[in-house]
Amino acid sequence: MAREQNVQTKLIRLGQILRIFMEKETVSTSWLSRHFQTTPRTIQRDLLLLKESGFPLHEIRKGVHQMSKDLVKNLEVFDDTELALVVALRNIVGQLGQPFKKAADGVLDRLYDCATSMPVFVKIDDPVPLDGSLLNKVIRAIREKRQVTFQYTADKGSHPVQMEPYRVVYFSGFWYLVGNEPATGILKRYALDRIGDFRLSRNCFKGIPDDLDDILRRSANIWFTGEMNLEVTVSIDVQVSHYFKRRKMFPTQEIKEERPDGSLIVTFRVGNYEAIRNILKSWIPNIVILSPEDLRMSLVEDVKGWLKRQDDAAQGA
Repeated sequence: MAREQNVQTKLIRLGQILRIFMEKETVSTSWLSRHFQTTPRTIQRDLLLLKESGFPLHEIRKGVHQMSKDLVKNLEVFDDTELALVVALRNIVGQLGQPFKKAADGVLDRLYDCATSMPVFVKIDDPVPLDGSLLNKVIRAIREKRQVTFQYTADKGSHPVQMEPYRVVYFSGFWYLVGNEPATGILKRYALDRIGDFRLSRNCFKGIPDDLDDILRRSANIWFTGEMNLEVTVSIDVQVSHYFKRRKMFPTQEIKEERPDGSLIVTFRVGNYEAIRNILKSWIPNIVILSPEDLRMSLVEDVKGWLKRQDDAAQGA
């Protein structure tokens, strides 16, 4: 039992070492020894095993190593336990000879690339480029329930942020970090491509709210809230009503009435009118906002402003 436990600990450590090499440009043997609270000799044996397993580790100067990330394919999709299994597999087949190694590499490539050979094609908008190193740090912070600090660049400049990271979410081509701001207790969201100097704190937090994933599932965009106590009522023209009958255009959509002419009366429950604003705009001119009046007049003013800009552009042309 003790031997099995030692092997498991070693495998997990190897997976964690791989994760560290994916996040850092260079790593020293002495740093790894302190980080894992083990001897430099043990770390040297770990690095040798990784090299023998086919991972492109190179000693660029005495005691300092680097991994050629362009030769390591999509390892960020695995957690530490899965990385440990990848290490074990590659080590085993490496000992069996070149034909087995080539076969195993083919299997792993198929595992990485299975999505590209699927018979179903799904078009998803190209996202804002994601920093893989940052994503790995964020995921580590979430898994370890550690508070983080970072600099956030917004339209009005940069400012420091301290938060409890809960989830990385994807909405409409943008990646966001969602979490709690300890100073205010408010659930915040920050675009990952605007985050810099990301650091893990020693301070931990208790856990992620039980209802967070349900809140995210009920959301169509980043304007989500826990309570959806605002109601928007809309009339949908017959020309587009079939879209609303075939699927919900917003997670809380309810068809209240189907009129004889085929048009619909539809309601949406939201926690913030911004959550539904652009969705409603996308269906102009085939909708009429019945309530609330403030939202209807606000969208009317948006359309008037847009028409004026069109007139000004036409006159200037």
